[in-house]
Amino acid sequence: MTGDDHRVGRREVLEVGGGALVTTALAGNAAASGGRGTSEEDCGRSDETVTFAQFNVFELTAEKAQSEGTEQLQAAAEVVQSAPDPDVLLINELDNNFQSGRRTDVHNAEAFLDNYLAVPQRDDLEGVDFDHFYAPDSNTGVPSGVDVTKDGHHLEPGDRDYGNDSFGFGEYPGQYAMALYSKHPIDADRIRTFREFRWADMPDDRAPTEDRYDSGVYLTDAELERFRLSSKTHADVPVWIDGERVHAVITHPTPPAFDGDENLNGRRNYAEVRLVGDYVRGAGYVYDDAGTEGGLAGDEPFVAMGDMNAEPGDEDNYDTAGKHLIENPRIRSDPLPESEGAAEVVGDPNATAEFETQADYVLPSTEFEIADSAVMWPAEGDPLRPVVETASDHRMVWVEAAFASD
Repeated sequence: MTGDDHRVGRREVLEVGGGALVTTALAGNAAASGGRGTSEEDCGRSDETVTFAQFNVFELTAEKAQSEGTEQLQAAAEVVQSAPDPDVLLINELDNNFQSGRRTDVHNAEAFLDNYLAVPQRDDLEGVDFDHFYAPDSNTGVPSGVDVTKDGHHLEPGDRDYGNDSFGFGEYPGQYAMALYSKHPIDADRIRTFREFRWADMPDDRAPTEDRYDSGVYLTDAELERFRLSSKTHADVPVWIDGERVHAVITHPTPPAFDGDENLNGRRNYAEVRLVGDYVRGAGYVYDDAGTEGGLAGDEPFVAMGDMNAEPGDEDNYDTAGKHLIENPRIRSDPLPESEGAAEVVGDPNATAEFETQADYVLPSTEFEIADSAVMWPAEGDPLRPVVETASDHRMVWVEAAFASD
């Protein structure tokens, strides 16, 4: 565990694994040391169900999180409280204010928890609280040193040109980041992040390089050698659940849009999603930010979670969701979460976003059986319908799962 430890509110913030880990106890506690069930004799799979949830909350900035009474975040909290109580919750687009110059005394993830998630949003609802969260550093708004758009280097934070030349689009470091909340201890010593993994180190990377494109946006061979694949980060965050270490594999790839004929973002989305699929299948080419090589072992349970910005059959990203997630032999993808609202609005019950696509996923490994799941997109006339529309352009997705019987 590295970095300085300091107290914030009723929790302790630990700088660990390329991000901020928060727990209710002190160093040497369950989260820091591996938690309960760390010895072989303690490990035994429970038949109790566990709920995993994913929610991209539109532009969850410090200005919103750090103050009470933001209508959008009240709506987002109401959505979470209206679903089955999540054991593990991933929030995307939550600015990492501990990474940028906008740092405050309280991490945005903790502020969102205390100001909104833990506060009942209706008389018939209960607040949702978590003892632990991990907020990894993000590539968004981090200068790449590469003139990605080939229109000159943009070095001053604060505008789109700067964001386009960053490792991941962001007008300042840590914009559009993420946080993983957990009711169960996080195994801090085994967190792996892949923020510095280079695109060039993926076999068959599909990157738009200079030898493939003679005009427009491309990466020279030298630029590709230094360019990071992950637009935010990829992280493996082990959580101890009933004596079993479950790997939360979290990410938020760039959308396959906002580019030109070279399809830079479509190609990058393909590779970012593929990295998830390859990692959970144990790919040997993968290395983490500490230099450790290799993916997950074949018998390690996991849940892949995130706004993947990819749907099965999308040609712009080479059907990366279909090939590397839905059809992945290590992933339990049937049934996929669905909703009446998505069927009404989009015509696809599995859609998770207002821009008519299936973008958000909670995908358990085959060690699990799915007991229930849903997209939080109510039908027309449901009083929760305007609430989800106020909360975000994405819909929360949840999956209730239990370890499969031997």
